[in-house]
Amino acid sequence: MAQTVKELHSTRSKMWDASIDSHSKYIDADTGIFLEEFTEERLCPVCKSGNELEMFYKEGGRYVKCQDCTMVYINPVFKDSALKDYYESNHAVQSEIVESDPNDFYVNIYNQGLDAITNNNSQVLNILDVGCSSGTFLTVAKKRNIKTYGVELNKTEVKLAEKKGHQVYNDLLENITFKEKFDAITLWDVFEHLKSGKFYLSHIKTLLNKKGVIFLQIPSADSLAAKILQEKCNMFDGLEHVNLYGVSTIKKLSESCGLEVLNIQTVISEIGVINNYLNFEDPYLGNTTNKEFIPTLIDEETLHRNLQGYKLQVVLGVKS
Repeated sequence: MAQTVKELHSTRSKMWDASIDSHSKYIDADTGIFLEEFTEERLCPVCKSGNELEMFYKEGGRYVKCQDCTMVYINPVFKDSALKDYYESNHAVQSEIVESDPNDFYVNIYNQGLDAITNNNSQVLNILDVGCSSGTFLTVAKKRNIKTYGVELNKTEVKLAEKKGHQVYNDLLENITFKEKFDAITLWDVFEHLKSGKFYLSHIKTLLNKKGVIFLQIPSADSLAAKILQEKCNMFDGLEHVNLYGVSTIKKLSESCGLEVLNIQTVISEIGVINNYLNFEDPYLGNTTNKEFIPTLIDEETLHRNLQGYKLQVVLGVKS
């Protein structure tokens, strides 16, 4: 019997609930919006325009779209000090879910990303994973005889990763002095959490070996699921996903950092979630078994060919 979308997402809903619970202490109980003491206003993180269109509020945060470059982002956003405090004390539910994944969903996604990396740099001898959580991706990389390093702010997850034999730094990336440069630096579902994508891409570029590459997996504002579900989509969490890039905006940002897109693809169609919503059910807890196509509209293969999947996988190289 085919697994329903409800069965697929029931475990992941634990992570969503834990994240929203962590938000509560920052929210004004009267307005339902984040307290001003934790936030600050900003311009578009890609083109620096102030020409924004308000989209909606979600879990305390306000999402806007840049009218000039189409970037989607949270404004106002948490101050650096508040974000650092949040992540250092945040829950470790995501690592629990990844560790207990019975169907190798995450392992398969990680291998797909590693294939994209090695297709663009065949000599990957070492790898640095920024925001490595409990080190599951690094373990997958280690099985390919790659030397593994990680950066992680959550102290509980650092200990879990270290027990697996990975060298992990418990600090902000910009505060760390590495003894070597890297053939690949990865950010799995991390880049959307970083307020200044330009700062981090520019910094990460300096940590690469001559032919090194940067790999990003990020939720895509161009995804069909995000555009149909809008505020009902879990991509919009209100606090953590401060920047939501699409194909054009990640290219624009990368180019401004002296990087070029070597490969871009989408993964995770979320067609089942969309079908639930179109059937007037809860998108994530409805009972559809159809995760392959939206009747009379689109199938999974076409969706990914058009780069409309839920997440973008992007490989970046330094411009020659």
